[in-house]
Amino acid sequence: MPWSPQRFLAEGLRRGRDHKALMEAIRQISRMQRQRPVLPTLLTLGHLACRTQISYEYLRDIIARNTGHPPYRSFRITKRSGGLRVISVPSPQLMKVQSWLTTHVLNKVQPHPTSYAFSPGSSIADCARQHAGATWLVKIDIADFFGSITEIQVFRVFQMLGYNKLVSFELARLCTILPIVSAKHKLKPWKTKFPRKPIDYYSEQLIGRLPQGAPTSPMLANLAMRDIDEELQHLADSLKLVYTRYSDDITFSTKGKFSRTAASAVIKQTTAILKRRGLFPNRAKTAVIHPGARKIVLGLLVDQEQPRLSRKFRDRLRQHLYYLETRGITAHLEARGFDSAGGLYRHLRGLIDYANMVDQPYAQKQLLRLQALPWGSTLNASS
Repeated sequence: MPWSPQRFLAEGLRRGRDHKALMEAIRQISRMQRQRPVLPTLLTLGHLACRTQISYEYLRDIIARNTGHPPYRSFRITKRSGGLRVISVPSPQLMKVQSWLTTHVLNKVQPHPTSYAFSPGSSIADCARQHAGATWLVKIDIADFFGSITEIQVFRVFQMLGYNKLVSFELARLCTILPIVSAKHKLKPWKTKFPRKPIDYYSEQLIGRLPQGAPTSPMLANLAMRDIDEELQHLADSLKLVYTRYSDDITFSTKGKFSRTAASAVIKQTTAILKRRGLFPNRAKTAVIHPGARKIVLGLLVDQEQPRLSRKFRDRLRQHLYYLETRGITAHLEARGFDSAGGLYRHLRGLIDYANMVDQPYAQKQLLRLQALPWGSTLNASS
């Protein structure tokens, strides 16, 4: 049954609700349905609590950064490129709220067309395909991508989606975490200019950031980057370049005339655009790929008209399967340092799914080899 303002008002009055409050609710619902008909209306924090079946008091404490309710479990993992990455996993209750927001709100919104990560239907292969046949590549990586998106930017995302200021602020707090003590987060941009909020209980001197490990973070980062994507797209258009972003990986390419001097100018202008929004490039991962070098975007070769799997990738997968077939699962587990057969199986299945995006016949052959192995008892023992 479609929503009816008249029926809503009549039912509200029957339940003894304030007429003025009901009229304001009708105004907000009508505005959301005009501007963002695919998104659910959220009038108050209590409304969100009702929709998600999570205690209002719990949500309010999380928003107030009340340490009596630890909202995340954080741990460190080793990055493939070296160093450590902090993963923050929401508590079960907060995970439920964030998953609801991801499913019913964030996944309903399209990021900028140049963004290829996280949104439903996007893929690495689609992103790499934009650069197929390129003669020059300029690659820039954003340092600490999620951790550089502040709760202020998240607040603006929810406002842009049509939610009122208080709800947008509350949603931003539910989707962010206070920064760990670091030189970066001691800087002025991470401290509030006006720590006293209209609601004293919500006062906080530090500004939150997106946690890596929360289901809401990927799409919120994408949507917070819309203005930057637009500006970088404009830069690319002015220079007749192709621009894409896959999470924190920025790529420019061209099939035409270019030079190292032009590439340096692109890097300089991109860095300036990022810095204005509090983002910084990882200079160790910034690269200019000239015509004589191998062209790789997101692990895929793009030197021809269609992306291809690299020899390094094929050799890696071939080696795994060869040793599994010749030495056995247990011996390979020990040799490669995997914690469990399940972990190894999921790792290899992920590699094959990756291959399937660009070379389905090859991927299907490798999948048959993987599934032909005697995983049954080892998978059961590791589960």
